[in-house]
Amino acid sequence: MKKRIKSLALITNLILVIALFIGSNNSVVSAKTYHKAVTKIAGNVNYPIYHHVSKKGPTGKFSSTKYFKFAQIQSKQSISTKKGEYWKIIVDGRPVGWVKQDFFVCNQISVAKNVSLVQNSAFNFDPKDAVNYVTDAQGTAIDLAKVKTSHSSINSASPGKTTVEYTYGSAKASVDVVVRSDKNEGIARAGLRPMNGPKEVSTWKGSSPSSSRNWNAAHNFRSETRANAFRSNGLTLKTILFQPRFVSLDYNKAADKMGQVGVIPEGITVKDSNFTVAVFNSSSAAYGHLVSYNLNQINKFKAQNLPQLKWSTFKHYASHIKVSPYIKLGHGQAIGSSENYIYVIANNNKSKNSNNSEEILQIRKSDMKINQIWSFRIWSGTSPRYIHNATFADDNTMYCLFHNGANNYYEYWKVTRSGDTWTPIQVGATKGNFISNGSPVQGFTYDKKHRQFFIGFNDYIFKVAENGTYQATHHLHVKREIEGLSADKGKLYVEFAQRGELTAGKIN
Repeated sequence: MKKRIKSLALITNLILVIALFIGSNNSVVSAKTYHKAVTKIAGNVNYPIYHHVSKKGPTGKFSSTKYFKFAQIQSKQSISTKKGEYWKIIVDGRPVGWVKQDFFVCNQISVAKNVSLVQNSAFNFDPKDAVNYVTDAQGTAIDLAKVKTSHSSINSASPGKTTVEYTYGSAKASVDVVVRSDKNEGIARAGLRPMNGPKEVSTWKGSSPSSSRNWNAAHNFRSETRANAFRSNGLTLKTILFQPRFVSLDYNKAADKMGQVGVIPEGITVKDSNFTVAVFNSSSAAYGHLVSYNLNQINKFKAQNLPQLKWSTFKHYASHIKVSPYIKLGHGQAIGSSENYIYVIANNNKSKNSNNSEEILQIRKSDMKINQIWSFRIWSGTSPRYIHNATFADDNTMYCLFHNGANNYYEYWKVTRSGDTWTPIQVGATKGNFISNGSPVQGFTYDKKHRQFFIGFNDYIFKVAENGTYQATHHLHVKREIEGLSADKGKLYVEFAQRGELTAGKIN
């Protein structure tokens, strides 16, 4: 009898243990895991971030999304709980924690407010160029190929307005595309006499033959710890910021091209403390990201290692680094900025001299989204000037560089905006090619204070007066590609590749 009682007691205890085990695991839930990270679009409302999530909901609140509203956000895990759907977010390439799905922008298509086109029968506008992003019901960014538009393209031959409707699932948006009424807009005359240019020199083509001090196999591609000073002919360029190679997960970890921010810089603009660089995941890509840094808030070395930073430092840096959506940027080297906007010509750098119009994107610095789009053209009579390199002096003034290869000189054009109209006038010209072996222009900017241009090639920067008069040559001997120039408040900013390094020097 005693044995039977003991057996019953053992069975009862075993049942109790099993019940307790099952009960204790009712709160455990398996996360849905993605092989590669999806891109998420942040909303404007602040939400807490948690260390842990169970079936009952989140626990261990430790931070807020307010620091990461303009960061690059990705995720590889999501969980359904009694308190809603939660995603484990990766911010600027660093795993952070769990946030409620409501933080993301869901079922939304974001487009430019307005699109205004110059009359030109040769140009067809692709409505998808006006899209900032498209999201599904979970706030995941969607490939533009899956988005339907009411018009596949709009020809700009005749004045008028066309309303384009965008749809993806339940998400909808629309934009008015207006072709302007002046059929002669953009037609001017290139009649200025070219000034004598410098003796032509040669430099390398293609990728950089060298790298920064530590970014090479001999030094195991380590981060840089010492600033540089590059000197030539009165110009001294000193390190301002070594940039992270990726502001996202790195190679092959994203499920789409929207996710990877890096690794190729192509153009820069600096205005006050705001530094913006156009980055692409390949040299042939027309879509990419703009990354803006507040230079007053970021140490020149520490940003190279965003995932390894102390949490408080990372949080601070992430709030002062803004990443645009994955948008059309062309080659990224026709770029400039004003106090409130970034301007980019989304051109085709493979086009030698097309009669197509070109698109100017006005991008808000506040949220890094396209605000509006204009197309423009520069023609001398019936001869087009397709622009590869340009800069913006302010919200209404653009300067463009055109290589007139047939006549062996460079032309400089000032294009002024009034309302939606962009009017070109030639302001100067310089004889010769600067570089003898066809190595391309790598940067172009305008110094308003001294009314002069800087034209960058690999290892060379030429200074030219607004009318085309040659002034100086700076041979830098750095052996790293120049990836953009910018002039602001008496300083020349120069971006070098491998690794991305912003430098600056006083303009004499």
